[in-house]
Amino acid sequence: MEVINLKDFHLTAIEHANDPRNMGPLKEFNGHARITGPCGDTMEFWLEVQDGKIKKASFITDGCGSSIASGSMTTCLAAGKTIGEAKSISQKNVLDALEGLPEESQHCALLAANALKAACDDYMKKQK
Repeated sequence: MEVINLKDFHLTAIEHANDPRNMGPLKEFNGHARITGPCGDTMEFWLEVQDGKIKKASFITDGCGSSIASGSMTTCLAAGKTIGEAKSISQKNVLDALEGLPEESQHCALLAANALKAACDDYMKKQK
């Protein structure tokens, strides 16, 4: 796993990159998505939704430390939210929670937010 440079990142982003939360596939899930961003990084999300709320969210990525930090933070932001609330988590929400990323890495937060939205859409499709 890549260790990111202290001078370019806030401590929150470094912490999530070096010690990611909720990394790895869920054994039981009812929402899933895999997205490859324009940079070539792929992010995959799994959701376990119970009683209309996200009980667990997890992710994997083949991307850099910024992708790992973004995926990790996005799972933390999604936990306990309704599907509608989780779908409204934006790139800005992820960046704010990480206390920013360098400009060249900000697309990682968008990839994470989009992967979460796609997993929410997958959950909704399976409910019909």
